[in-house]
Amino acid sequence: MARPVQIFLTSTPTSSCLLARLRRDAGGAAAVEFALVALPFLALVGAVFQIAFQIWATQNFDRALQNAVRTIFTGQFQLANAGQTDAATLLASLKTTMCGSGNAVVPTIFNCQSVKIDVATAGTFAGASASTPVNATTGTWNTDFGTNYACAKPGTIVVVTAAVQFPTLFNLMGLNTKKFTTGAGAGSSLLTSTAVFRTEPYQSAGASPC
Repeated sequence: MARPVQIFLTSTPTSSCLLARLRRDAGGAAAVEFALVALPFLALVGAVFQIAFQIWATQNFDRALQNAVRTIFTGQFQLANAGQTDAATLLASLKTTMCGSGNAVVPTIFNCQSVKIDVATAGTFAGASASTPVNATTGTWNTDFGTNYACAKPGTIVVVTAAVQFPTLFNLMGLNTKKFTTGAGAGSSLLTSTAVFRTEPYQSAGASPC
């Protein structure tokens, strides 16, 4: 007696069946959704961190400059450097007043030793203008910024401009904080602060310090 033969029929799923099965399968949906939102979220967090850090640094920079220019406002700086006419020496002395030295270094969150300062005078407040630290065409420092010092006599309108490079930690979400594109510090942003004031009618014991 012949044994019965078993026949197994198999069917290959069509592409429409596979697509339907794929639509019903929810496995891995959370991972896909996270991948879609993770990059924009991290970019937003980085942008918030960069802006907050730069605002904090700007306030710290403003405070340091204000403390330094007060010595020009009262005439203390001019009297202490009477007879000195070299601009580089005077600007270095003013930066020391701003940053401190030795055991009296002023705590800052920027590189105070890299600060550039310009001191100019003006005839009127309306005519006072701040120096431009960065050349937008070359993406680096203006060659004459940080080399000018005008001695302020009593009652003189003074414009003090200070600037320093500041690291760009995040440059996402179209922040465009990078001001330096070439040279040393390429990719850095810029901290700048300007003080405009009229000096007090300070008294000098001998000849005018200016």
